[in-house]
Amino acid sequence: MVKTAVQLYTLRDFDVSDPKKIQIAAETDVDGVEIEFNGPPSEATLEALEETGLEVAGLTTGLDVLREKMTEVVEACEILDTKTVILGHLNETYFESTDATRQTATLLSTLAEQYQNHGLRFLYHTHRHEFATDEQTAFDLLFDNTDDAVEFELDCGWIGVTGKDPNTVIEKVGNRTASVHLKDMDFDDEEFTNLGEGDLDVERAARTAVETDVDWLVYEHENPADPVESVVTGASKLRQFKQMD
Repeated sequence: MVKTAVQLYTLRDFDVSDPKKIQIAAETDVDGVEIEFNGPPSEATLEALEETGLEVAGLTTGLDVLREKMTEVVEACEILDTKTVILGHLNETYFESTDATRQTATLLSTLAEQYQNHGLRFLYHTHRHEFATDEQTAFDLLFDNTDDAVEFELDCGWIGVTGKDPNTVIEKVGNRTASVHLKDMDFDDEEFTNLGEGDLDVERAARTAVETDVDWLVYEHENPADPVESVVTGASKLRQFKQMD
């Protein structure tokens, strides 16, 4: 059964502690949260997770941390009782040519194997630039040249702004689609919106994800006017999609 989560990045501009952000997410009746790696989790964070009963859907961080602080990341995953690490972003230079993309595929496959040896799943979170070309996209090349151990967190909003169909991508990636970010956007202006207020066919994307048997539907808004309202109302909508399962 698909689970639902909030990416706490949505609350990054709300000046409260991480435990408070977890409590805000819990008010939406989601199953979990995605959090960013900032070293060992605090006791207060662990207490908030225990009190709310929320799972950690994944621990997100950058490439340098994944390569240079692997031991710390693995230990944090163990403490947080999560089996998933997420590479949250790679810039355009990693996909600027066929050769660059193939090298990136090798890099991700190597990282996935290393984390798999620690009992962890490795996900790559997609953005706009992997899908920006008209014909074969950098993502197509990346997908075809990575090991199956490399799984994906597909961001529907950023796929949509390139004119590509997020549903087609979810179906193509199939069982390597570990989670889907339901991020809504005005595709022409490339501006973020609350869920259901932009151009993403949110219900169709959620249905495709559920039918593809993803593990997590994740709500994220990168620039909400009211972060708390965005989380509470947006993530609450995930409940109806969970019932599709």
